[in-house]
Order: sequence, then structure tokens, then C-alpha cells
Amino acid sequence: MADCLELSNSMQIKKQQIKQKTVRFGDEIEEISRTVRDGGVIVLPARTIYGLSCRFDREASLKRIYDIKNRNKEVSFIILISEIEDLSSFVLSINENAMKLINHYWNKDDPDSLTVIFKKNPKLADFITGGKDTIAIRRAEFKFVRDIIDNSYPIVSTSATVSGLKVNPINLDDIPAEILEKVDLIVDKGKKLLGIESTIIDVTGSEIRLVREGAVSFNSILQKLQIKI
Repeated sequence: MADCLELSNSMQIKKQQIKQKTVRFGDEIEEISRTVRDGGVIVLPARTIYGLSCRFDREASLKRIYDIKNRNKEVSFIILISEIEDLSSFVLSINENAMKLINHYWNKDDPDSLTVIFKKNPKLADFITGGKDTIAIRRAEFKFVRDIIDNSYPIVSTSATVSGLKVNPINLDDIPAEILEKVDLIVDKGKKLLGIESTIIDVTGSEIRLVREGAVSFNSILQKLQIKI
């Protein structure tokens, strides 16, 4: 009986701690941006699912996310940028197919959930991409997230789940408590997210390659842009 009561009290304390570091989407932009600038790890919603994020260039912060997710450190993260112009700092070049994708899916107030893999700018540190010579980038869908990036740094994004779990967190309740307890700040969108991950396209070769089909149909990409594969 005493053990059950102690367990219940411990759970209540953890719930209260999680609640205290939760802010509403659209609020507290300075607190969120400061947490990112200082190297903190946050739970942040994309249009698709909740993700874990931190500034892209802080090795210790990236290691924390790997540890929180129990993720293989050879698997790199997607980087979210605010503006298309930010690409020049991250990629070696942008070919014709990449420009078609960027102009159609990113160059608008409400960007689509499309992640594009480029050749990495060799000036970037290897830890940013897990030693790979490629880098995965998406323009953040929500303006609020782009504002956070503008007030801090481009950020990495990876699903707010433990690696190996087949769960797409569309609500905070879908995120394991062990993750929520370990992050510095939680941003609550307040409603269900789409529940489908971003589509990932590789443009490092002369033809585009589908890596993961998600929110954007690969067939629609080929049809609309008349891109060859």
C-alpha cells in the first residue's frame, strides 16, 4: 500500500514538472528562442508530428537528443530553416530539380512538408550530419517556428519518440513520459497534428530519388513538376 502511494506521488510530481515546462504554441517566443540559443532541447510541433529540436550546431545538444531517443548516432537529423536564402550556408549546390522543388513546395507562406537531401557544404562540422556528405533540410511549415529560428538558429528535427517505436506523435499524450521528462521545454500546439511524416527527396544526383513518402505524394511531385526519375 505504501509502495503504491509512493509511486502515485512520484507520478504526480513528474506530471507537475512536465506541466511547468510546457508553453502554448504561439506564446513565449522569447523563452523558446532563448532555450534554443542556450543549447536546450525542446519538444516542438511541425505540421506533421511533434519533434525533438535543438540548435543544429551544438554538438552536446545533438548528443542529448540521440541519448533521449536511444538513436543510432550514424543516423543524422533533418534541419529546419526559416528562409530559402538560408540554404546557402548548408548546401554545396542547388541543381535544377532541387530548384523546381524549392520554388513549388517551399516558396510560399505555408510551405509543404517536403524534406530535401542535398550535398553538404564541406565547411560544416561532420557531427552535424553524422559524418555524411549529405544534409537533409526542410523549410519550417509554421510561421511561429520560423520566427523561433529567426530569433535563434536553424534547428534539427526528429520525431519525439524512442527509436524503434512505430508511433507518430500527433498529441503531447503520444510522446513517452521518459522523453518529456528529459527535455528543457515543451511547446503544445493544442490540437492534433497531421500524423504523417514529411516526404523526403534526394536531389544529390542528376535525377531525384524518393527516400520516404509522407505528407507530399511522390507521384504528384513528378506530375506537377515534370521531373524525371
